[in-house]
Amino acid sequence: MSTDGEDVPEAGNDPQLRDLVVTAGKAVYWVVYPVAIGLYYVLYNLAFAVVFILKLLYRPLEFLLLPVVYLGQFLFACVLAPFKFLARFETLYIYLGIGALVGGALGLLLAFICTSLQGPLGLEPQPLESGRTAKQYRQEKRRKRENGLPLLSPGYSSPNQVSASNSSRRVGRGKGMLQQPIMEEVDSDY
Repeated sequence: MSTDGEDVPEAGNDPQLRDLVVTAGKAVYWVVYPVAIGLYYVLYNLAFAVVFILKLLYRPLEFLLLPVVYLGQFLFACVLAPFKFLARFETLYIYLGIGALVGGALGLLLAFICTSLQGPLGLEPQPLESGRTAKQYRQEKRRKRENGLPLLSPGYSSPNQVSASNSSRRVGRGKGMLQQPIMEEVDSDY
């Protein structure tokens, strides 16, 4: 609408502009449509020819590569076979995994509780007395040997007891167990 009383048509309602746009649209349609249709048929036939030539080349190539394709499929199946086998035990894995997580969490909780209660209840472990080390044992053994003290003191032995050291002295070298008499116990009934 006008502000000072003149009738000025709005931009969207101008009949001359509308006729110009319609005429330009029809001209573009009649020029572009035949070109687009022509390009479509040319490109379609060109693509059809290229596909036909590629099919001619693809068939022999496919025939030659068929063993490689089958070998690849076989190797792929071999690689996947252990995973397919393990997939059968999926439920067991989930069950054991959750059990491990719960067990670990409860173990950590129990360890924390025990260590926190150990001090207030007076249950702290006493330091262990360290015993002889191997080095100290060897030194003591060497000192005893140097002093001439026997490692095993001869105790009281009755004549009925036979020691291994005495029997080994009596038995000649190389004769072994065949020269020793067999001692039998006598059972007396009276």
